[in-house]
Amino acid sequence: MVLYLHNINKMNKLLIFIFLFFLNNLQAQKYCNPIDLKMLLSGTFGELRTNHFHAGIDLKTNGVIGHNIYSIDDGYVSRIKVSSWGYGKAIYINHKNGKTSVYAHLKEFSEKIDSIIKLQQYKNESFEIDYYLPHKKLKIQKCEKIALSGNSGSSFGPHLHFEIRETKNQIPINPLSEGINIEDDIPPYINGLKLYSINNAIIDNEKNDKILKLNLINGKYKTKEIPVIKGDFGIGISTFDRSNNSKNKNGVYEINIYIDKVLFYKFIADKLNFNTTRYINAYIDYKENKTNKIKYHKCFRYNNNKLKNYKKIINNGIINVNDSNMHHVKIEISDINGNISSVEFNFQSKIKQNNDHIIENAHNEDNKIRKKFLYAQTNIFKTNEFKLHMKKNSLYHDMIFEYEIKDSIEGIHSKIHSCHNEYVPVHEKYIISIKSKVPKGLKDKAYIAKKNRNGKFNYISEGIWENDFLRGKTRSFGDFCVLIDTIPPSINGINIYQGKNISKQHNIKCKIKDNQSGIKTYKGEINGEWVLMEYDHKSNTLTYNICSKLIKGNNILNINVTDKLKNKTSYSAEFIY
Repeated sequence: MVLYLHNINKMNKLLIFIFLFFLNNLQAQKYCNPIDLKMLLSGTFGELRTNHFHAGIDLKTNGVIGHNIYSIDDGYVSRIKVSSWGYGKAIYINHKNGKTSVYAHLKEFSEKIDSIIKLQQYKNESFEIDYYLPHKKLKIQKCEKIALSGNSGSSFGPHLHFEIRETKNQIPINPLSEGINIEDDIPPYINGLKLYSINNAIIDNEKNDKILKLNLINGKYKTKEIPVIKGDFGIGISTFDRSNNSKNKNGVYEINIYIDKVLFYKFIADKLNFNTTRYINAYIDYKENKTNKIKYHKCFRYNNNKLKNYKKIINNGIINVNDSNMHHVKIEISDINGNISSVEFNFQSKIKQNNDHIIENAHNEDNKIRKKFLYAQTNIFKTNEFKLHMKKNSLYHDMIFEYEIKDSIEGIHSKIHSCHNEYVPVHEKYIISIKSKVPKGLKDKAYIAKKNRNGKFNYISEGIWENDFLRGKTRSFGDFCVLIDTIPPSINGINIYQGKNISKQHNIKCKIKDNQSGIKTYKGEINGEWVLMEYDHKSNTLTYNICSKLIKGNNILNINVTDKLKNKTSYSAEFIY
């Protein structure tokens, strides 16, 4: 009898195990694949991008457009957005489980979705539109085709950008933790380890940051260097991940740092917040990225850094060891599948003395004006020809602001104002005002420009005149001046010209371009009625997909384009259909 009961218990345990196994497997496969291809990654969640963390995953489309895109689950379309920038053509679907799935950079929508958005585009006479649908108006079934993959918006190549968000607050969460499975048994790569001197710390007898040389030996990253450190320092790590069958360098999921076997720092890319994503500029080594295009994760936190991904951080990640002992550091990097790489090193700490010898380079920059800027307060700077007003928390940390005035050059209508340097990030837009003697009749054509790395001045802001000062806003440091734009945009037909018979064409295309302030508005009409023309800023192309607006025989196309300084160009062609 006892043996019988024992067998029953063993049988129950087996059934429970089988049930739990299939339940977990079912949960792992609860979503339909969003694309009709084997899912391969070209971008991961939390990846380091320009001014933001990547809020989703990028799925490969074999370098072409036109693959079927499917809803991952039952739900309803809550939002449709169309833009020449950003996500391009995008669909948002709310699901019963409290999640929203997002599909971006699409080529075109399914017929029932497209019919709804086109009504809104014609109603508003605008290609660019952000339409929130009435609650549950457009229901979608699991695995229903909703679009074709594309390359729209600010995409640099054909792919599907896919997100999962919490519906209630639109917080993006890592799709790979939600049952979207990607084959990956490859550990992350570590290609850089950097020590940062903080508060004038001395690293190997120099008050400078130091990069440690790494070697990969038997699958483990090692360094033979044992730096001697006096004072506070931080750690930076340059790393990337790869998944199976893909050569793309993707972002990592988790970084852990142990000091003498004690967990000192933990950062996880599990959730993001669009309100704080720009704090990536406080998280990365901004200067290293600007100068060498190397992205270091700074594993210490500035005062004005509001990211919530730090799961543990002691002393803001700043290592302060005030003794003369040898210490051990271990850094573990992992992807979301649990593949781990690590690097270990020792450092010799020394008690810093006031008379420590420091090797420094001498600098003579007497032509610069310097002023201390505090991140937690409003900062104001003024000269006779330049003004700056920066609200509090526009910077990530306190700094010594540097300013220099330079002579004007041909074609520029002010002095050149060197406003610190482009290697220091700015979080919020701030106001600059530049003195300029632009002729009265041209004041409405003046704008503020910033020098790029090629030495060319680019438009950054329209201006408002206050006496002889042109005021505008910017979100970066650099060299600024005043320029004038009186040249209208250009419009050229690609597959259209006066008198052409287009009866065998599927579309009408024109190239529009502006070399100074940039395109602001565009409008196309056929036979006096507004028509939907899609704008692709990457190719400077306006496209009209031919529909019932055309009549048999002669038709007249009119296109009007204005730039940001209200210079206007018109184009007209009579064609036969």
